[in-house]
Amino acid sequence: MPRRKVRVGIIGLGHNGIAHLRAHLSLGLSEVIALCDRNPERVEKIGREYGINKLYTDESFFAHPELEAVSINTGDAFHSDPFITAVGAGKHVLVEKPLANSEEDVLRMIEAAKQAPPGLKIQVGYILRFNPVFEEIRRIAAEGRLGRIYYMEADYVHNLLYQATQTDSLTGGNWYLEHEIPIVGGGSHPLDLLRWISGKEVSHVFGYSNHEAFPAMKHDDCQVSLFRFEDGTIAKVSALYAPRCAMPPYYNLRIYGTKGTVERDAVACAASPEDVHPPFMPIAAPRGQGHPFEPEIADWLNAILDDRTPRTPLLDGASSTMATLVAARAMRDGKEAAVPIFRP
Repeated sequence: MPRRKVRVGIIGLGHNGIAHLRAHLSLGLSEVIALCDRNPERVEKIGREYGINKLYTDESFFAHPELEAVSINTGDAFHSDPFITAVGAGKHVLVEKPLANSEEDVLRMIEAAKQAPPGLKIQVGYILRFNPVFEEIRRIAAEGRLGRIYYMEADYVHNLLYQATQTDSLTGGNWYLEHEIPIVGGGSHPLDLLRWISGKEVSHVFGYSNHEAFPAMKHDDCQVSLFRFEDGTIAKVSALYAPRCAMPPYYNLRIYGTKGTVERDAVACAASPEDVHPPFMPIAAPRGQGHPFEPEIADWLNAILDDRTPRTPLLDGASSTMATLVAARAMRDGKEAAVPIFRP
């Protein structure tokens, strides 16, 4: 007997929202029954293109009687209100990363989820956890082949100058230039990856930033943070939004352990204590391009259908987002700050 399909609605029909829509249609695990975007022309166009006739521009979207699950793909600064409304209405949620754009909103969202009906499956969209290379690196670390991890680094170095031209046709504004915080919007990707691979939690953070390469942004476009984990492990994460270069492979990932080292998509593991210079070997995993939306969405849908926890549940994703939000505050204040940890 074929499995039933999850009845899903998508809110926010920009680049990511449409990518999520296409992934749902290709997976066959869900039925997209409703779309929502504040721009009526956009929602009508996408609805016609994909044959979806339940179209909304406001919160009446959440009252659709058949809607089970909501995919939130609004701008980073606008995740919290649809999330709180969705969980309050008893809907499963996939919310794009970062979870929110302020510490206060993260706390509001966690509290709303606590008050929501039990059993909701919430996935935070830290999509790098679904890249096969990073999945294999995590497995190698979990097997102890790297030994005790003591230092990590990864970067979000991405030329995003084109974002300055992405004016909203409805409002004439540009939320990206006004609200985007690089260490949060970009840097939380690699920070989440380091947390996930190591299985460790951040306790404190400090950082520096400057504002040279992307003057149209309100926030500093070059932000670099040092994270200290509970066990003393150190990690460096940088977020640069206007380098004159292509994005470096595999986020410049480097992980150093007492038995082995990872550099991007290669690993060197010592065969014995005397093996001080083991050769680097390519990670044995497929090399994918772009964002693996389909496995991330499939994981969420299968969590709903199988009544299990998705790969990046709310509190886990909240810890990655909050660590980078505190990092941004530490940069502004010029002093180290403690990072709250949200444990299940």
